[in-house]
Amino acid sequence: MRILVIGGTGKTGSAAVTALRSRGVGAVVGARSPDRAGGKGGVALDVRDPASVEAAAAGFEAVYLLTPLGPDESEVGVDAVRALRRVGVGKIVYLAIQNLVPMRAIPHFETKIPVAAEVLADGRSVVLGANFFMDNDAMLLGAIVRAGVYPLPVGNVGVWSIAAADIGEAAANALTRRDWDGQNVPLCGPERHTGASLAANWAAVTGRPVVYGGDDVEPFLTATGLPAGWVRDDLGQMFRVTQALGCVATPAEVAASAAIIGRPPTRHIDFAAALLERSKA
Repeated sequence: MRILVIGGTGKTGSAAVTALRSRGVGAVVGARSPDRAGGKGGVALDVRDPASVEAAAAGFEAVYLLTPLGPDESEVGVDAVRALRRVGVGKIVYLAIQNLVPMRAIPHFETKIPVAAEVLADGRSVVLGANFFMDNDAMLLGAIVRAGVYPLPVGNVGVWSIAAADIGEAAANALTRRDWDGQNVPLCGPERHTGASLAANWAAVTGRPVVYGGDDVEPFLTATGLPAGWVRDDLGQMFRVTQALGCVATPAEVAASAAIIGRPPTRHIDFAAALLERSKA
């Protein structure tokens, strides 16, 4: 079985490639940069160009699809799905976000809704709805370790963060098995976390005080260095909506996540400990 992983040089794409290859599946990386794709034995493609997608995907049985953030994500994603089907791809596994519709006031949630609907239209493909990424903590490690602050303003309602490695395992299972065909499957961690509880986990693994930086979104946006524009506005809106609604997972959704991952989802405290250990290597 040959599977194309579009976005296979990113966090979840790389995790999907690793999980597929561990199963003996011929996973091929698809990426925009020929050098990055070639370095992993992959193919070059531009997901924004349907002709490029068709040329790269011809001959593959299944595809893992990521779509690029931006105001045109809906159009780009729907066009990519249709291009994949034109060349005979039998199954698409699309990485979306949990609670897309309830949280659609976030621009990059809204833009994924038409793509997810297009993916599910064939009855064979799968949408994976991921909660917050634990792996975002890697970008915060300096603030956590040096300043003793957990700066991600996720609020107090709660998120059920998931590790990229778990997403990779879920994607590999969805691509190679039929158990989840035609479904939108939630992907979430096992526990509710707030800004304060995430900070407490980091305090536990570092052995030093770590406090939550608070709910004010603007200082965090300033610290990112992002210029004014769609991406910065989208990020700010994501945190404001998350502070109001959370990104909530039910016990049934946690169980569904464990089923498609093939084991219990990673706990944040275990992820944090492993990340800290890798940072010392």
